Amino acid sequence: MTMLISKQLTKSDIEKSLLIPASSFDSIFALEEGHFCDINVIDNTGKAWIFPCFIQQSEGMEAPVVSIGWLKFLCGKNIRVGDVVFLHQKPMDDNSTCTQLKIEVKRKIRLLGEDIWASIE
Repeated sequence: MTMLISKQLTKSDIEKSLLIPASSFDSIFALEEGHFCDINVIDNTGKAWIFPCFIQQSEGMEAPVVSIGWLKFLCGKNIRVGDVVFLHQKPMDDNSTCTQLKIEVKRKIRLLGEDIWASIE
């Protein structure tokens, strides 16, 4: 699996929309301001999600934003500020040359004096 995006979640990411680091996004998708694309992902449970994404101006820079679908994805998962969202690219299970995107949210917890990352389902 190849990690494409890793982002520590902010209050705005959890309450409004996910702002994706442009440098990470540009290497995956070609998208210009005002245009949309759908990001199709699979979560840890195997459920498919579609996140419509658009480019928005933010602090003088273009930033990819995901809102519709993202908030629904978060619903009921007890996601917190500081959790980290990962987007991975992985080969399809059927040994074809196609790949799929996998989304995962993890939380750092301290267990027996050591930090570990636990997946949030």
